[in-house]
Amino acid sequence: MRTGLRRLARRAAEPVDRLHARLVLPEPSGPVQRVTVVGIYREGEPIASAAAELAASRHHVDFRLGAMGESAPQLRDRTAQECMSAGKFQNLNDLVEGVGTESDWLLIIDDDVLLPPGFLDRMIEVCRRCDFALAQPAQSRTSNANWPIAKRHFLSLARETRFVEIGPVTLVRRDAVQLLTPFPADLRFGWGLDFVWSDVMRRHGLRLGIVDALAVEHSSRAVASTYSWDRAQEEGREFLKTVDHAPVSVTDGSGIRTYRRAPQPPAH
Repeated sequence: MRTGLRRLARRAAEPVDRLHARLVLPEPSGPVQRVTVVGIYREGEPIASAAAELAASRHHVDFRLGAMGESAPQLRDRTAQECMSAGKFQNLNDLVEGVGTESDWLLIIDDDVLLPPGFLDRMIEVCRRCDFALAQPAQSRTSNANWPIAKRHFLSLARETRFVEIGPVTLVRRDAVQLLTPFPADLRFGWGLDFVWSDVMRRHGLRLGIVDALAVEHSSRAVASTYSWDRAQEEGREFLKTVDHAPVSVTDGSGIRTYRRAPQPPAH
């Protein structure tokens, strides 16, 4: 009974949130930025559709995708490396080299996520107005999310949080890129890395956030369906024993602050 009621509430909330997003998402007005998009893919879709959406941005977008096999035909011009065989963040290290000085933003994207229209322009605008140096779009209520804090919140534009996931979509400002890269070379699956990011961002006084009005759909594959859940968890536990990191409690609640509407753009 309760499960059915929750499912009904989720279905009812989605159209309300889509309408709210149309009303509160600010029109992009900031300077044109340089954005580097990195991601590892196994199949050409849906990442090719996501790449096409990102390429339609008003910003200058450079793609450095990596293929686990041969590059997909529709992504050949956007694939920097083929036949990559290491772990996700080990492979990403090869793709992000030099991004910290070349780009204003780094966008990390999984290969099984669906983006809303106008995603990149509006995501950067919200981050600019909220001063988020590390951010993610919320995951839709039907997505496969590890942490409840990452699920879309009702009638929210964005939330300042103490936690941002390592995927499925992560936007990193240049100053944060310089702090968070290169990624740990011996971390294959990446589990636990987001807790290290939280601690680094706190120590440097940089803001994190989740943008609810640009929620993405991440449900084509279950979490850990392409790798061993147990191995990833074990690697994450061992990794966190060796580094400073935020406590799991940073994933509790809704975050530090909820924005119902966009703040005014910065004066400078």
